[in-house]
Amino acid sequence: MKISKPLWMKTAIKAGLLGLAMVASNSPTSAQEFKSPEILMLGDSQLSFGAGEVVLDFFDNLKMRCEGTVDQTMLLDELQKMRTTLIGARSSSLQSWTTTSGWAYDRLCKKDPTWGVNASIWGYGRQKGVPYVQIGEHKGYDFCETGKTPIQAMFDAGYNPNLLIFNILGNNAKRWAKDPQSAEIDVAKFIEQTPPHIPCIYMSTLPIHTPRRNAQRFKAQEAIKAAFSKAGDRCAFVEILDKKTISLIQGQNKYFKRKKNGSVKDPFHPQKAAARKVYTLKQEEICQAIGKAFMPKVVASSTLDYKIQLIPNSGNSISITPDTQIRGFIQ
Repeated sequence: MKISKPLWMKTAIKAGLLGLAMVASNSPTSAQEFKSPEILMLGDSQLSFGAGEVVLDFFDNLKMRCEGTVDQTMLLDELQKMRTTLIGARSSSLQSWTTTSGWAYDRLCKKDPTWGVNASIWGYGRQKGVPYVQIGEHKGYDFCETGKTPIQAMFDAGYNPNLLIFNILGNNAKRWAKDPQSAEIDVAKFIEQTPPHIPCIYMSTLPIHTPRRNAQRFKAQEAIKAAFSKAGDRCAFVEILDKKTISLIQGQNKYFKRKKNGSVKDPFHPQKAAARKVYTLKQEEICQAIGKAFMPKVVASSTLDYKIQLIPNSGNSISITPDTQIRGFIQ
């Protein structure tokens, strides 16, 4: 399916892109010591231990990848100029970026006791010979500040991407699969903390080796997709997990790190060959999502009005109140 736009929409997109560029250039922290990447992907350890190089290559060549899918030359030209940074943080989840304490927050902000680093950097900002950093300590990645969530600290530090992508699933899978309402809570927090002018995409991660875990992740993917839909499709959504990708990767030892006897050593992190196969299968859908992300939002949210209010004496708890019923509390 091509994404073709009428003249008024093309004009709006052009104005939007120019506006984003002006916001980025006027950011007080971006003047000389820091320049934000135009495309920023926040992911988990799948980027660190298998997929990072392949994903970076995809986003570094968007004009070639998306030509024929995104029928908008100006947008393709702008996308090709954008610098991409991928941050893959160990065992991180959407909660890790949107909370100020607790186990999920610690995955980003508590120093790894063994290695002293917890995230891989791919693309723009990666120092030669230094592929790993400790979030909260290394310069440029100081996203841990008392009283702020990592995503709030990130924006305050001068990050102002033209496109923000979340590539996370596994570490929220059990929670979202068991309680889909928790996905709605996580999405509401993300929306509340992310500047509304920044286009975004939510992508699930690659299938893994284990059938039971893939089934759980697929159920979680359905929950987070529904949550974004109820929130007015704030982010375009890409379902990386489907029947084709699961059947391609699941149980296939050749796509995972193996022991000397051929058995799988690490079932959670598909390697580059697997990532190439999946991203080739999903190329059109990813490009469609990119086009959708940059389309002007005429109506911000028509299906669900999230009202986020601080609860007195409840720490970081907030209530999520749809039009007709209370969705619960964020602890």
